[in-house]
Amino acid sequence: MILTILTIESPKHAKRFAEFQHLAHERYATYLAQEFHPYNATSWYTAVKPYHSGIFPFLALDALVFFRGSPCHFFFGHDLLPFGTMTREELELDPAVKDEVDKIINRDPSPKSLIEFHGFGTRIDIGLNALGVLYLDILDSLTKVEAEVLSHLRTLQYDKYKDPMNVKTFGLQKQVAKKLEKSPVAVHKSLRSAKYPLLAETATAMKAMMV
Repeated sequence: MILTILTIESPKHAKRFAEFQHLAHERYATYLAQEFHPYNATSWYTAVKPYHSGIFPFLALDALVFFRGSPCHFFFGHDLLPFGTMTREELELDPAVKDEVDKIINRDPSPKSLIEFHGFGTRIDIGLNALGVLYLDILDSLTKVEAEVLSHLRTLQYDKYKDPMNVKTFGLQKQVAKKLEKSPVAVHKSLRSAKYPLLAETATAMKAMMV
């Protein structure tokens, strides 16, 4: 099992976590051992089967679009939990794991989002964490309009493909434009200014490194 921790630095945004929990359940329930469980007032945890680790960059994408403007800290630890085979199971953290979680979430707060991969192998960790810096730098810079466009695009992608790791835009930009009452050109410009093609390529590259 891969321990997954999400910390949201802003208590204001943390109050919206129930809404994000619904989104995460809809798109990622089949990959998660349980729903996100509260660890403290601003941190939540769950676990993912090792062969489903490819969801991580897409889960981060959806979270940062949803909580735009509030730093989100992600930790994906491959070596802290025993391997599990059940589709859904309750995750209990033993004292040793809790000590590690405390160290992770009690680090000095950062004004920017952070992502950390640990336990996937030294070279893979280095590569994932390097790509993560680029990935989060783009997502942290999203404007309100860009985040709104991406939010609708991600919803349409899931509605069409039933796969949260599908990042295709073909045929969907016009639907986003219709929902937002914007021109297709305006939506295209928003996706370009949000560097969506680079986001999609980076997420796919990170997935390929883990699966």
